[in-house]
Amino acid sequence: MSHRSHQYRGVVFDLDGTLLDSMPLVLEGLAMAVAPFRPRPNRTEVMSSLGGPSETCLRRLLGRPGHLTTALATYTRFLAEHEDSARLFRGARKLVRELHTAGIPLGIWTGRERSMTEARLRALALQDCFDALVCGDDLASHKPQPAGLLQIVRRWGLAPVDVLFAGDSDQDFAGACAAGVPLVAIRHDRAIAPELLQHPVAVVSTPTEAFTWIRAAVLDQQ
Repeated sequence: MSHRSHQYRGVVFDLDGTLLDSMPLVLEGLAMAVAPFRPRPNRTEVMSSLGGPSETCLRRLLGRPGHLTTALATYTRFLAEHEDSARLFRGARKLVRELHTAGIPLGIWTGRERSMTEARLRALALQDCFDALVCGDDLASHKPQPAGLLQIVRRWGLAPVDVLFAGDSDQDFAGACAAGVPLVAIRHDRAIAPELLQHPVAVVSTPTEAFTWIRAAVLDQQ
């Protein structure tokens, strides 16, 4: 099957690092929150902690629950103070609006808590474009477990092969592979382990490149 000629009928996005240029804030906030209780983690360590709600990520970084409440409060406060500075990646709003107008079902699969996800979408005036959200505190399992992505696919009544997922983290890549959903993998110019990219339909360096690929694969095929 040619992935460019296949008719994709739905698109799911990760949020942070895919649609929203917020990953530097997320990584800094998590590192800062745990730094009083352990050696400050580097970027690779923090990236490996992602997948699930903030509490789960912090628990992985701390390694023990003793300071979790304090770390979570610090992280939540940091995001509240700085998140307005995070902007959509170039081309994100245009693509989402075009897909929505064309009647393509759109979803978000994110590790963010639902309250934070919905507030961010409202602030970006995109809340009406997405008919399916699965957030970090919605299910018992989290990325890279595929349950959240498959829940969106089933809600739409589609086969996994007919839905595109765009994400930027190792957890995104592994989750899409486990779900059997075609992946548009955003590298952000970092090295990706080959086993995480077993069946991508596209591997790109930036979100803007991903948006161009998705537009051609979905809208140009209508």
